[in-house]
Order: sequence, then structure tokens, then C-alpha cells
Amino acid sequence: PANRLEGCVNDAFLVSAMLQERGFEPENIRMLLDERATAQGIRERLQWLLEGAEDGMERVFFYSGHGAQMPGYNASEVVDHVDECLVPWDFAWTKESAVIDDDFFSLYSNLPFEARFLAMFDCCHAGGMTRDHGLRDGVPRMRGLTPPDDIRHRQLQWDGEQQCWSSRSLRPISVRYRRTADAPMTGLGRATYRLGRGMRLRGSLSRATEQRLISQQRGLYLPVLFEACGEGELAQEYRHGAESYGAFTWTLAAAVRRAPRLSWERLQRVVSADFAVRGYNQRPVLVGASAPLRRRALS
Repeated sequence: PANRLEGCVNDAFLVSAMLQERGFEPENIRMLLDERATAQGIRERLQWLLEGAEDGMERVFFYSGHGAQMPGYNASEVVDHVDECLVPWDFAWTKESAVIDDDFFSLYSNLPFEARFLAMFDCCHAGGMTRDHGLRDGVPRMRGLTPPDDIRHRQLQWDGEQQCWSSRSLRPISVRYRRTADAPMTGLGRATYRLGRGMRLRGSLSRATEQRLISQQRGLYLPVLFEACGEGELAQEYRHGAESYGAFTWTLAAAVRRAPRLSWERLQRVVSADFAVRGYNQRPVLVGASAPLRRRALS
């Protein structure tokens, strides 16, 4: 509540309208707003959304709000990774009050291989890079939270030679995902459990096991993930007359309405081009298996 954004409710209604224009029935769309959007409430809605999915059935999860990054401990109580998370109404910088990748993977990992699950996130996880001055001061709001200093300290170390604080170096969460090209899965530092990727299981499998499961069309399900911006970038809010929206949500809905037959890959390029024209320094990120990304968006 203390870091409340202005456009999230408008985003939710805009996406509901867009889905209904694409053929989704209103009784199949559920919404959580403001104080009802608790961590437990979001988990329960995710369970409702993904339980009982059949092959080919479309499932869409949309989140508009703050994102954050939290240092994570291993079994030895040592910080060894970072968790990307969504920020519910009752968020308190704990795993229990956040929605992290584990919450998604525990549900979607059991989906049929041909099921369609789309997750769209209009948020960012780079809150430590800026202070939120708000739209009332003429500056767009950014959709990421800065950690409290005691939480931030978990990722820092003192550099006695330079007499300054610097980030701790964390080991890659998987030896198989440690290249720069793997950043969409594990972050630029290769130590982040990013939302929707299921890296706790994916990173523990051998390459041979992964290829065998894929050939059998079992396991390792990866949803289509459409995110407002890249790692380290800021998701902005957009002022439409007297109303606020997420820049990503507004631009996405406008693009879908303007060109309803685009694939996800082409839609990403259109949204990116629209961002550039409007001067937004954020680039939407699209992650997923190659075949689903070539399908018509929201078909």
C-alpha cells in the first residue's frame, strides 16, 4: 500500500476486455485487485487457473504491479541465489509473502505438454536502480521496489581496498546455464531464479535427460512468458489523458487490437517498435518454446 501504483486496476480491466474481444468468456476470467491480491489469494487463483487443463486449452495469467528481487538462502543458511518475485498486497520481503518461481512451477510442471499457458508480467525487478517520484511530480512511476537496507545488505560485501560496498559474487545456479546467452533463464549474473522458468528442476537435469524428456513430450513444460522489460530495465506507467496504465499493457492491447493475427514473435517486435517511437527505454521480453511463439497470439 505504501508504494501503490496508479494504473494497475486499469490494466486489469483493459486486459479483461482484450481477452473477451479475443473470445474468452467473462465467467472464465477472475480478478484480484488491491487488498484482495494477497500472496495466498494469488496462489489460489493460479491453482484454479491451471488445475484440470486439457491439451490445447488456453490459460492466461496477467500481473500488473511491482516486482522485486530477494536474496535467497540455501540449506546452510548462506545466500547463494536471487529470487525474482511478484509483490502482493501483503508483501513483507519474505518468501511466504511473495509469489516466486516455485509457486508457478509447482502448478504448471504437471500440465499436458500441448497445453497453452501464457503469463504476462507488467512489472520489473530493478527497483534498486531508481527512486519512485510518482506521476504527480511529472515523472512516470516505475514498477519495481527497492529492498530495505537490511535485505539489500545480504547481497553486499565490503571492499576494503576501494572503501565501498559492492555486490557479492554468486555461483551460477546451474553449470549448464552459465553463458551470457542463458541470461533469459538465469539472469545476467546466472544466479537468479527467474519467474516462470522452473530452473530449480531444469537446472538439475543432465542435457541427455532433458533431450530425452523433450523427445517423449514429457516434463520440462515452459509457458509463454511475455514481460514488460528486460533484466535491469524499468517498467514504466503511461498517462492516457487523466488515466494511468502500464506502458506495456497499454501498448500490448493497442497492438493486438490493431493487428489481431500476429504471432507472439511478431507481436513482440511490434510492441518494441512502439516503445521506441514513444521514447520508452524498455524492451519487452518473450520467452518460450519455438513452436508456441510462432502461433497467433491469444488465439
